[in-house]
Amino acid sequence: MAEVGPVVPLVQSWLSASDPGLVRLTLAARGTLAVFLTAMAAILAGRLANVPSVEFASGVTLSMMGPFLMREPTLRQRRRTLALLMVPAAIATIATALLHGRGPAGDACFLALVFVCFLFHPRSQINVGLGFVAVIVTYIGLFLELPPSTLPMQLSSIVVAAPIIAFACFVAVPMNPAATLRRTIEAVQWRAAEVLRSARIGNGSSVRLWQRDLARLNEAALAADDQLALLLPSGHPAIRTGLVDLELATARLIERVGQEKPGPRHAMRLLLHERRMRRGKPYSMPRDLVEPGNFRASLVELGHAVHALGIAASAMGPASEGVVPPGLPPGPLAWRLATRVTLAAGLAMAAGMALSPQRWFWAVMTVYVVFLNARSRGDTVYRGFQRLGGTLLGIAGGLVLAWLLAGHESLQVAALLLSIFGMFYVFIASYTAGIFCVTVMLGLLYGMLGAPLETILLLRLEETAIGAAAAMFVAMFVFPIRTRDQVIRSGRNVLEALVKAVSASKLELSGAADASPTAAMRQVDRQVGDLRLALAPLTAGRFKRRHSSLERPFPALFDCVHTARVLAAVSRSLPETPDGRELIARVGRVEARLANLAQMIQFTTEAVQADPLASEDILADATSGPVRAALSSLENAVATLAERLKIGELEGFALDA
Repeated sequence: MAEVGPVVPLVQSWLSASDPGLVRLTLAARGTLAVFLTAMAAILAGRLANVPSVEFASGVTLSMMGPFLMREPTLRQRRRTLALLMVPAAIATIATALLHGRGPAGDACFLALVFVCFLFHPRSQINVGLGFVAVIVTYIGLFLELPPSTLPMQLSSIVVAAPIIAFACFVAVPMNPAATLRRTIEAVQWRAAEVLRSARIGNGSSVRLWQRDLARLNEAALAADDQLALLLPSGHPAIRTGLVDLELATARLIERVGQEKPGPRHAMRLLLHERRMRRGKPYSMPRDLVEPGNFRASLVELGHAVHALGIAASAMGPASEGVVPPGLPPGPLAWRLATRVTLAAGLAMAAGMALSPQRWFWAVMTVYVVFLNARSRGDTVYRGFQRLGGTLLGIAGGLVLAWLLAGHESLQVAALLLSIFGMFYVFIASYTAGIFCVTVMLGLLYGMLGAPLETILLLRLEETAIGAAAAMFVAMFVFPIRTRDQVIRSGRNVLEALVKAVSASKLELSGAADASPTAAMRQVDRQVGDLRLALAPLTAGRFKRRHSSLERPFPALFDCVHTARVLAAVSRSLPETPDGRELIARVGRVEARLANLAQMIQFTTEAVQADPLASEDILADATSGPVRAALSSLENAVATLAERLKIGELEGFALDA
């Protein structure tokens, strides 16, 4: 039978990893529609009332941000958030109008607002959205310098924007939980089918290829798990469990393929299962037709995992508005971060004003967004260069599009809407691509208004460079948070989560009824994602595959995560035999060793050498059974990690006292 064409698998594979369920696509469509309808309402109202359309800028700005800031699990909560977002928008509009003509006072108030927003960011997630709306609307108001006489129209635009946002989000582009969940599950199954394809093509020889595809399956499952919060208020534990079971059943099958080196008949079975999973239809096979523990049994188990996930999704009832997952406790006030951001904003404001008294806000906004969610000076530098790169590429794209579409108003409007859609869709996945779309949007907008495009876009690049430089300078020298420290904390969090996962596997092997190694591994996955974010500033822009001294232990740590996942996949209650007790004891020793590594502030040679596991024991029984083989692989991975730390890389995990 013919393989799937090359284009469709690539597109679907990319979508299944980056946007399972097409949730981001839905949000982007909502945001673009809300902006378009609000802008049309502003133009119409401006013509009817004979007032400039710029007086409706606050409403258009709210419509641009509102659809992406309403991320709560229930419809009632999202409506409440929309109502709350109107408050900072209205207050910022009133404040900027009253500050009209008082330049230094407005600038000082803007800096004070930046300080307060970052100070209260950790208190709750909604504070981030409220602060973002307040800062952007204040920025627009100070830039346009609208007098107090325009307040009625400005406030009316906010009142008009709210129902338009509600219409776009809840009526025009609703998010059907059942349909979205079905697409989400199909996307994860597509990723699992890619793993089977790699196993079939590699014929049991390409371990690195499997691990790559298993990692992508894990990313898709994590993204789907995160999107459940937007679809189901309760998170639907059966679906979450089904996603984990599908992932682990795939890993278990791949482990079996590696042990048995499948021939042509097994390859054909893999192909059939692969095609079934690509079709997205639930399927199952009777368990009593195969012998437990072999290749076909693993295929049957995968089929049952797919079937169980489909049953859980089809059994999903209407979302209950009364069931809301508990939120995170409020964090402490971020005094140091607020001080650093305000100082950087002040420096950017001074330098930006020297360059352009009218458009210095671009420099300050660069500082704001560069520091947003940056946890270390490496993050700040990384995001600063991302913003510069996106701006530079966007200038080129904006100039080219403005030149190509000059005189074609309908095409310019279509390109403008497309850039807005692209900004919404790619911002979460790629900050650089998001800034590219923003800059293209500005280029098209200024081109339609007849402004000197080259001069304005060059000024934007200069102001962006000023803001990025101010943010980097403050991040480097004022209360600096070293990238090394953040990487170490994230690495230690992975180790601590691994301890809990291995402990859960030990309980499962011991026959404990409440053991859940799969749920524990999901927490490991989230910590690994956090670690990869912390490592991003070290690996960005690298052309050669080499590791700094800080990075070198982490490939071994990721191997530990992979082998712990396999152990969780094969963990079943063992019989009360000497062999079973011996395996449980070995799992306990691995748990103790990982706990020892995770608890130490600074790893030492003595700690690594004080290892209860011997190399001979690790390698002795690598093929004696699924649990024993998985445990042996985990022991090897942990031993490799300890070795990496022992031979000259100890300082990579060392925190200052």
